[in-house]
Amino acid sequence: MNLKYSLLKAFFLSISFSTIAFALPKTISPVPQVHKWWTERHQQKLNERSTEVDLVLIGDSITHYWERSPSYGYFFGDRKTLNLGYGGDRTQNVLWRIQNGELNGLKPKVISLMIGTNNSNHFSPEDTLLGIQKIISGLRLRLPQTKILLSSILPRGVQELDQKNRTVNNSLASLADNESVFFLDVYNQFLGADDKLNMELYYRDGVHLSDQGYFVWANAMENFISKELGDKAKDQEPVSAIIPSMQNGDRHKQKVKEARESNHDLLFIGDSITHFYDREGNFGVPVWNKYYKHRNAMNLGFGGNTTAHVLWRLQNGQIDAQSPKVCVLMIGTNNTHVRKDKAENTFKGIEKIVELLKKKLPKSKILVLSIFPRGADPSDPLRQENEKVNAMLPLLEDNKTIFHLDINQAFLDKKGHLSREFMPDLLHPNTKGYEIWAQAMEPTLSQLLGENMLK
Repeated sequence: MNLKYSLLKAFFLSISFSTIAFALPKTISPVPQVHKWWTERHQQKLNERSTEVDLVLIGDSITHYWERSPSYGYFFGDRKTLNLGYGGDRTQNVLWRIQNGELNGLKPKVISLMIGTNNSNHFSPEDTLLGIQKIISGLRLRLPQTKILLSSILPRGVQELDQKNRTVNNSLASLADNESVFFLDVYNQFLGADDKLNMELYYRDGVHLSDQGYFVWANAMENFISKELGDKAKDQEPVSAIIPSMQNGDRHKQKVKEARESNHDLLFIGDSITHFYDREGNFGVPVWNKYYKHRNAMNLGFGGNTTAHVLWRLQNGQIDAQSPKVCVLMIGTNNTHVRKDKAENTFKGIEKIVELLKKKLPKSKILVLSIFPRGADPSDPLRQENEKVNAMLPLLEDNKTIFHLDINQAFLDKKGHLSREFMPDLLHPNTKGYEIWAQAMEPTLSQLLGENMLK
């Protein structure tokens, strides 16, 4: 342990309010923010705590706003993560939160800490450093087995404040012992060739990060975090098909509510083709009622969805507390059509969904369907692109928990023509089309469910 760290530690252990003759710096005096939203977020985070949390992110608005970025879902959505970033926080606010329950009952493997840029508006670098040191001391006292990854304060556009942050950063490495506390210097990664802010990595205020900026920070942390969590490191340049994309509308909220209220034995996951099993008229409701309602099924199909949307939904409550016997997954036609994803990238998105389902639903069987045919005949370019995806889907199956099924021929004639009789727009089934789907899938599905086949 280095000398400076030992001296700072001794300083905090030896403080006595009865003997100390000078005022303690405000940076080490725990105090909450006075805003209503701050108090509400604190209560929300108390409710989010789980004994299964593996990773805690502690910081100010830079950490807080990560939740708004697609990169958050990519790096942390399939990890047991708690974001304790609060807009406007200084060291003293973090100290108050730590002392008022936000870490109670937790045993995370890793804590990521970046704090101090808001201190620079009011305090000296020396006092900011003392505040960060006290946070680390408090974390080590409460969580002696947890590894702490301390990131340098990021560059910011106001030169006077940035110089203060540089001064703090110059001393942060001395707080690391490389056993429990580790220092990550990311400062220079946010500068351009001219040593000024790389504005591609920032929001226009020169303080908060763009999505590209969050990728830079996350990639810098990833080797450490993946090693400590014991999982696979994320790709540094992921394709868009595997980056979760938010879809927080009314249907999502309703499905989260359904998931909370009861467990389901059968889940259907997909886009509008699955969604329209819920649609009255000449669509899927009669078939759903015949084949799946009595099987305690839930429809998680959403119109317009790509693999990225599905990933976000599954990370954000739609399968929480669920333990289905079987998940039926069909997704990808909007990747190749709307997003113009290449077939290999669409496949990566489907593969990522399967990995997430395996992780969240380890006792469930997963039935991956080939993307249904679209267009009038085999010359349709979108059908051809989907068929390239379908050719890769057997690579996912292990025939133990993951199964692949191609029922596409049930929709086609001998020449590969798709009839408007059961797919009027050459994409979405009508009631007759849903009946074809259900009948073709029934032998495999009933076997996976351990039930007699419906006729």
